[in-house]
Amino acid sequence: MAAMALVITENGYGKLVSPDEFREQKRGGGGVNGYKVSEDSGPVVAVIRVETGTGERVLIYTAQGRAIMTPVDEISERSRSAGGVKLINLQEGDKVADAAM
Repeated sequence: MAAMALVITENGYGKLVSPDEFREQKRGGGGVNGYKVSEDSGPVVAVIRVETGTGERVLIYTAQGRAIMTPVDEISERSRSAGGVKLINLQEGDKVADAAM
C-alpha cells in the first residue's frame, strides 16, 4: 500500500502521482506544478489522496449527471510533469465536474 495523489482533469484525464514528487515550499514560494495541463486535458478539477493496493475506487461525476466508478489500481502512475491517461469518455459538451472516494 502506498499513499498517492490522484489528479483528474475537466476533460476526463487523470494519473497517480507520488507525494515524493512534490518538494516542500516555503512562504512566498511559487508553488509546484502537479499536472501538465493542455488543451486536450483541460484544467485540473480534483486532487484526491488515495491508497494503492487496497481495492479503493474513485467515483467520477460529470456536469451532465453521468457517473462512473474506477478502481484506483487501474490508473497509471506518472510523474508530476507528465500528462495523464483517459479515465472517462465524455459526451459532446460534457465535462468532469467532481470526483470522490
